[in-house]
Amino acid sequence: MSRDSNATRKRLLDAAFAEFAAYGIAGARVDRIAEAAEVNKRLIYVHFGNKEQPFDEVLQRAPAAGAESVPFDVEDLPGYAGAIFDHLVTRPDLMRLRPWKLLERPSATGLEPDAFRRKASEVAKARSSVAVLLRRWSPPTS
Repeated sequence: MSRDSNATRKRLLDAAFAEFAAYGIAGARVDRIAEAAEVNKRLIYVHFGNKEQPFDEVLQRAPAAGAESVPFDVEDLPGYAGAIFDHLVTRPDLMRLRPWKLLERPSATGLEPDAFRRKASEVAKARSSVAVLLRRWSPPTS
């Protein structure tokens, strides 16, 4: 039976996600990650080298599982905010991972600022378009 290295890595990251969300990096245990992923703990070191590497990868994957998995709608910002809230309520692990990131890896991962900049740019463009339309359609003042 051949082993699928990608499947093993995915199981390890999924198990690490749950472990880090529950305990942070300091409280996480490699033994529990290996047990949850149904692998020998040596494979964690083979795939990642140390416990910090899977934590950093989990942090990089978190935006895709969190707010980035909710379609951004510049035309309905209240609906977007509500959709993010509803999504995160169903994913308490994401809600727990965020404080661990802020405590143990306070510097930005690089992905969040890009996502924020993109969304802010879309909102600025929409506001600009609305402002132009309002100027065109506003009645002349006497």
